[in-house]
Amino acid sequence: MDKSGTAHTMTHVRRVVASLAATALATLLVATAAEAANPVVAAAKRTADAESSVFDMQMRVHAAGTLMTIDASGSMRGTDNAKMTMRMSAAGVNSAIDMRMLRENGRLVMYMRSPTFAATLPKGKSWMRLDLDLAASRLGLDYSELIETSRTLGPLEHGLVSTKRVGTAAVLGEQTTRYRAVIDTKRAAKAVPAFAKQLRTIERAGAKVPRLTEDVWVGRDGRIRRVGVTFPFVQQGVRATSSLTMTFRAYDVPVSVSAPPRAQVFDFS
Repeated sequence: MDKSGTAHTMTHVRRVVASLAATALATLLVATAAEAANPVVAAAKRTADAESSVFDMQMRVHAAGTLMTIDASGSMRGTDNAKMTMRMSAAGVNSAIDMRMLRENGRLVMYMRSPTFAATLPKGKSWMRLDLDLAASRLGLDYSELIETSRTLGPLEHGLVSTKRVGTAAVLGEQTTRYRAVIDTKRAAKAVPAFAKQLRTIERAGAKVPRLTEDVWVGRDGRIRRVGVTFPFVQQGVRATSSLTMTFRAYDVPVSVSAPPRAQVFDFS
C-alpha cells in the first residue's frame, strides 16, 4: 500500500474511533438519565461496579449509500483499559485490527496491529501507537472527559423521556428483561452544565444526537447483558446512521491489558 492508501486507512480508523466515542456517550446517557429506582439505571450502576467485563460488539454505519460493518470481541478492565479484535468491511474492502487501549502517563493511547498497514511500517515494527488525546483534539472530541464522566454517573433525570419494559428474551442462554429508554439530550444538557459542554464538543465534530432510543437487556443478576442503540449523525457534512449492539459475556474475570514490546511499536502520533 502506498502512502496515500495508508493515510486513507488511518483517516478511516480515526473516524471509526470518533463514532465509537459518540456511541459511548449514547450508552452513558442511559446510565445517567434517571434516579436509582429506574431499573435500567440501577442495572447500569450495578454493571459499572464490575471490575472487568468480556464483550462482543457489532456496529453498522450507513453513509452516502455505503455500509461499513464492524464486528469485534474484547475485554475491559475498569473504564480505560481494554483490548479488542475488530473485523471491518466497507466498499468491498475487508480488514482486521487488533487494538489495545490504556493509560500511559495520564494520556489515553491506543495500539493497533493489522495486515492492512503492516507493509507500510518500518522494518521490525508490527504495532502502531496512536495518542487518542491528541487525535481527539484534532477531531474536536475529548475522550478523557467522556471516560471520566462515565465513572461518576451524575443525575440526568431531566433527560429521560421514557423507560418501557418491552418483554423478556434469552441472551447467550440467560433469561433477561428488555427495556426501551428514550433520552432527550438537549433536556439533559440544560439540567447538567458539564454534560452541555460535552454535547457541544461532539456537535462541533459534526455529530448531531438530539434524541436517543436505546434497548437494554438486564439479567437476573441485575447487570446489563446487552445494549443496543441507533442514532443519526453528520461527519464532515455527510449524513449517516450508526447502530451498535454490545453483548456482555462475563463480568469480574481476570483481564490483563499491556502495551506491546516497545521494539515492535511505531509511534504514529
